[in-house]
Amino acid sequence: MARPKEFDAETALLRAMELFWRQGFAATSLSQLVAVMGISRQSLYDTYGDKNRLFLAALDRYCADLAAHLLAPLLQPGAGLAALHQASVALIDFLLAFPERRACLMVNSAMEMAPHDAAVAARARAHWQGMEQAFAAALRTARARGEIASPEAPENLARFLVGMANGLIVAAKSGADRAALSDIARLGAGILQPDPAVILTHEERLSP
Repeated sequence: MARPKEFDAETALLRAMELFWRQGFAATSLSQLVAVMGISRQSLYDTYGDKNRLFLAALDRYCADLAAHLLAPLLQPGAGLAALHQASVALIDFLLAFPERRACLMVNSAMEMAPHDAAVAARARAHWQGMEQAFAAALRTARARGEIASPEAPENLARFLVGMANGLIVAAKSGADRAALSDIARLGAGILQPDPAVILTHEERLSP
């Protein structure tokens, strides 16, 4: 008979996720992982596979948690401009919650590994596509209510908001405080409600 596991696999995974989040993949050793997870090296192999598969499992868990807390409210019926504002506040709160400014595990991992790791690159694309879809859903509702004035398609605006969110993540990692992050979010959100008097056509923008 196989011996039952003597540890909580979910708790161990969360501990591994925290370590990868703080240190990155390359800087995290197997010895550090088994120490923080409270398991043996053999248990790590038996339960999660190797270090790379453990990392992917941790990344998947991180993305699922982030989607549930940050993106799910944007997909609720009736979510519009107010929900988008709440999402920006929630993101800033999240980025400032850790004294060491660990930023976002997905952004960190994409920068470290996506150029040479197809599995991480695929997860990064899926994560950002999910963000775009959630933002676009709320933007379509906001437009239908007359809450936004931008002539851009919701999908284009959503792509911009994802870029702004990633910019907030980098700024926070670099030490920006709440006031600075809030200013970035406020000014970025201004694209949703431009003054109609200053909306120019493409030809007018090119005119001398």
